[in-house]
Amino acid sequence: MPDPCSSGANLDTALLLAVDFSLDPKTEMSTPIDYELDVISYNGPKRPAMSSESLKSVSPLKILAAIMVSQQRANVNNIAFLHDVVTEDKCAEFNGYNTRLCREQGKALQPKTNAVYLPLIDMPPAHLDTIMTAMTKAQNLTEDTGQEFTVFTADQQLYRVVVEVQWAFPDLFPRLIPRLGGMHMLMSSVGAVGTLMAETGLAEILASVFGGVGKMLIGKKFPMNMRAMHMLTEELLRDLVGRSHLKSHDNLMTSLEDLATRSRTAKMWIEVFIKPVLIMMSYVSSERDGDWPLHLRAVKVMMPYFFASNHVNYARYGLYYQRSMMSLPANGREHFMRGYHVMRHVQGLWNGMWSDMFIETTFMRYDHGNSGVIGITLKPETLKTWALSLHACGQLVEDLESLGENANNSTVQTKHKEEAKARIASDRIDRKGLRRKLDACINPMDPDQQPDGIVNVVSVMIAPQSVNVDDAIDIGTKQMEEFERKLLDGFYDLIQMNVKTMALTKKSIKVGNSKVYDTNLSYFRVIGLQASSGEVDIDEVMSHELSPVPTAPSGETGEMRTSKSKSVLRKLTKVEVSSRSRQVTDAQCTVIDGCALIWIPRWPVSSSAKQTVAMDYVNKFKYQIEQRLKDSDVYLVFDRYEDYITKCTTRDARKSAGSRVFQLSPTSPLPPQKLTLTVTRNKKQLIDIICTDLQTDVDFHKRNTQMHKLVITGPEEVPTEISCGGVIIKRRDMSTTHEEADNIIVQQAIRLALDEQKSVVVLADDTDVYALLMYHYLREGVPTPMMMESPIKERAVIDIRASVMKQPNLIPGILAGHALSGCDTVAACSGVGKGKMLKALSGSISVDTGGDEKGDWP
Repeated sequence: MPDPCSSGANLDTALLLAVDFSLDPKTEMSTPIDYELDVISYNGPKRPAMSSESLKSVSPLKILAAIMVSQQRANVNNIAFLHDVVTEDKCAEFNGYNTRLCREQGKALQPKTNAVYLPLIDMPPAHLDTIMTAMTKAQNLTEDTGQEFTVFTADQQLYRVVVEVQWAFPDLFPRLIPRLGGMHMLMSSVGAVGTLMAETGLAEILASVFGGVGKMLIGKKFPMNMRAMHMLTEELLRDLVGRSHLKSHDNLMTSLEDLATRSRTAKMWIEVFIKPVLIMMSYVSSERDGDWPLHLRAVKVMMPYFFASNHVNYARYGLYYQRSMMSLPANGREHFMRGYHVMRHVQGLWNGMWSDMFIETTFMRYDHGNSGVIGITLKPETLKTWALSLHACGQLVEDLESLGENANNSTVQTKHKEEAKARIASDRIDRKGLRRKLDACINPMDPDQQPDGIVNVVSVMIAPQSVNVDDAIDIGTKQMEEFERKLLDGFYDLIQMNVKTMALTKKSIKVGNSKVYDTNLSYFRVIGLQASSGEVDIDEVMSHELSPVPTAPSGETGEMRTSKSKSVLRKLTKVEVSSRSRQVTDAQCTVIDGCALIWIPRWPVSSSAKQTVAMDYVNKFKYQIEQRLKDSDVYLVFDRYEDYITKCTTRDARKSAGSRVFQLSPTSPLPPQKLTLTVTRNKKQLIDIICTDLQTDVDFHKRNTQMHKLVITGPEEVPTEISCGGVIIKRRDMSTTHEEADNIIVQQAIRLALDEQKSVVVLADDTDVYALLMYHYLREGVPTPMMMESPIKERAVIDIRASVMKQPNLIPGILAGHALSGCDTVAACSGVGKGKMLKALSGSISVDTGGDEKGDWP
């Protein structure tokens, strides 16, 4: 580990160290290098008692007043940024905005930090002897330079060891101030939000624009994760912040609290996502601007999130850090109040950073570069040479970069890269992408769109009653207060996670590279099958020969396995004819799959001059029906989309990531096509509007039903017939309670061909419809021609009669084979596809269906 003594270089006086090193001649490079280090062994207790000094956390009034002033200033800047970024297209993101603000306010340039690195200590970083040695070395160096305090910064893993060493030997390190690495604390804070927001839809929303979201939400990929969370917060608050009366941070908080009282889902997003992001904005501001009171405030309000998310190490040691920083000695505190706790690569504005981030972007960057440790770890002497010269090489690289900056006059940073035009344009595109995704989901900030309970805004999965993540902060605060009451003796006590997150809804967890599934879910389904009213004879099922390999009708997640190659059945068995064939053009009846035709009309798009409404689309759909009514009777059939029916699993597999439900009416704004037609509740509303309008539009009836009739099978059990220019009757003879349009379409097509002896064209593009038509056409011995036409133009027309005559011996078993290899209502078996099924039916397998394979052909 690198000796971190330079962490205190920017406190009081700059720490300048002359490092004497020499390079051996090439002829002596093969000689082993000796590196002697006086290792100081730790001989204290394994778990030293917590220092009582940290309990004295009552700060002077001056500090408390400074915290209030700093927080108020940060709130003003944050609300101004949020307002500008959602109302102005050319507004830079958070860091660019604040850099510009510093310039406009005439703030003084802050000096560059001079850092000097010492040789690596070739020992395990978290070993007590390593930390004891580094602490002693750092303290001696600062004492030699006349610096009163040694500021020793480390990430959480090493910070724990540092404070425990100091607790064990308080007399050895009376002037050493341990600091928890700020960058790593921020990363853990992001990870805490990711833990609490698991399975809420957050990951899916971010993934619509950004890559690597899984790593982002565990705290990795910094600072990209902060950028993504900033942008999503901006879009979530767009409607609130854009209102004219929300001109202050207090107004915003009041509005958010009001929303939180109306919906548990909104409360979860506000308390567990939006507020933490606002806290992180203040936390970043404190470091960029060197504002120590704001840092103290931000760390304090972060603590409940660490307890709630069970980030136990940051909860335990972060609380100690916050208390110890509040109780700094007066002469040491003054240096922090002046902003000396931050570091800067160059002189500039809004460019302060945490010391752990500083070393990551300098010393550790050289470590991972082209001349770094990669590729030499198996060569001990080469690795030792590299390790012992790393500090000198790093210093040399930094000095050379400084010379280049001086030559280019680029040693002052007064403008942030987020202010560049290209970056602003890129940020604007990413925000628009997030906005589109939010428009496709249940709005987290609109309680009127949300069901009772907590819901995943993307998948619309409602959480069990045991989930209490919306109360996470109250629970975390209570845990923190209980933990504080037990100090000092209870510092090492177990911290449990009392918050139940939406992760309970996950079907699996990842262990290594494999997914582990909840077996109870499978057991419950088997029990449900056994207890169902269906007549399943287990003895009969088990009397059949078992396959040598399980066919697995369910996938790894436990969901029904759906067929991915249903169209193969049509490709291998169909006989095509031209769409200009007389059998097509002279058809007397057209049976239309309404749910297929609904995708065909061009979707109306709103413009700045006109807002499209649902009726704009309905009129386009009616035009399609009007064209068909010119040549034949039309039987229009829609799915009924009832809940908890056989096809629900197939529909769930087909649905997109959208989940937002709209309240549609003929005059309401028309949502995007994907949202309307892939969200079942939206599609059902649109179908209702179409059916109602077709039945009530008198002018449409007069123009189009004089010669041909229109029969509509919609949500009602009894179809409606419109004929003779507007005569409306209920066709109780065609009444059906079947939910699935595929069956109704075939039922009506076969009835028309048999009872009314009419030629029929079925306008559909579904393989299930094709299989049903083939089977029933043969079984009923239909004498009239029948065609199946796709709603999509330029696709070939299938001659059902010719297809049946082509392979009459295969047709009797086609439904059983189609079902076993996967259809809309039956699970697909693993490894059994349509091609294998057809091959089996064409061979020796016989299926007794009672059909008349010879038929009564004219």
